[in-house]
Amino acid sequence: MKHSIKTLAAAGVALGLLAGVADARTYRLTIAAGQVPKALPNLGMIPSFFVPEVEKRIKAAGLKDNVEFRQAYAGTLLKPRAVLLGVQDGIADLGYEPTLFHPDKLPLEQVSFAAPFCTDNVLTISKVMDKLHREVPEMRAQYDKFNVIRLAGGSFDSYQLFTSFPVKQLSDINGRKIGSTGAILQWLRGVGVTSIDSNMMEYYNSTKTGVYDGFIIFHSASPAMKYPEAAPYVTDVNFGAMYAAALIANKASMARLPKEIQKIITEVGAEWGPQGDKAYANAGSRGLATSKEMFKSANFSSFPDAERAKWAKAMPNIAKEWAARADKDGLPGTKVLQAYMDGLRAEGVTCMRQWDKE
Repeated sequence: MKHSIKTLAAAGVALGLLAGVADARTYRLTIAAGQVPKALPNLGMIPSFFVPEVEKRIKAAGLKDNVEFRQAYAGTLLKPRAVLLGVQDGIADLGYEPTLFHPDKLPLEQVSFAAPFCTDNVLTISKVMDKLHREVPEMRAQYDKFNVIRLAGGSFDSYQLFTSFPVKQLSDINGRKIGSTGAILQWLRGVGVTSIDSNMMEYYNSTKTGVYDGFIIFHSASPAMKYPEAAPYVTDVNFGAMYAAALIANKASMARLPKEIQKIITEVGAEWGPQGDKAYANAGSRGLATSKEMFKSANFSSFPDAERAKWAKAMPNIAKEWAARADKDGLPGTKVLQAYMDGLRAEGVTCMRQWDKE
């Protein structure tokens, strides 16, 4: 009888352990991006930092549940401009969203693009933008209507001009067709060019085939995308570093996760922002140096300061126009523009134009 009791007790323990294992759940989460991780340092920090760090912290916390990430980059699940709505619809649970693609959907996120020619310091731009997100509720509220949570944001290194023809002065671009995206298209106003809405996944082929004569992009993306092969004249106009991307999560996807895992994803997501900015801090100079080594036949030059000033002054005050449109739509455009410019000034930045005061 005793033997039977012990046997039954052992069986009960075994069943209890099995039940515990059975209760453990693996939550499968899909992360999507329309771009190639090796071309964008902060996107690259998702597979190299965010994903393994979330997995590590779940394990370290001793949680019975875990997550399994499916990573879909380079437009394999969602194309470059489809991430925001794809995450909204639950096609992906998390996404790398280039906010510059959506001046209509995320208007307040465009403030740095509305005020170019300021600074090439990525960390400064993100510091000022993070402060805006903390202090201006409307910045965060932009994401609510798309059923997503902004976990963190990040900036890109300074934008430059890549062309199929030499550029030594502003008049050289007159009559040319230049591709770019989102709010960057506003930089091409007043300088005599035809702007074409495009994106970084199209720049190479479109320039190579003559759809347009050049494009605006940052040096850090150049080696991976081999841009100087298609646009061998690379001119450092230095439009400035720009806040341009966010890591977002579907609200329903987050809500179905255990609270402990939600907390870990939120915390690691918040850390992804600074990690990505650090990766970008010297990415422009590294990208330029690598491009010069890779593309010996390309021509690399700096735009003269006087010509850069001409470009900045030739443009209408796109910042005040942007702020007025936002104000008209019931958003604090003027407030955000002034706070952004004040934030830059507090960091010791002198913009080529005082966009908020003209």
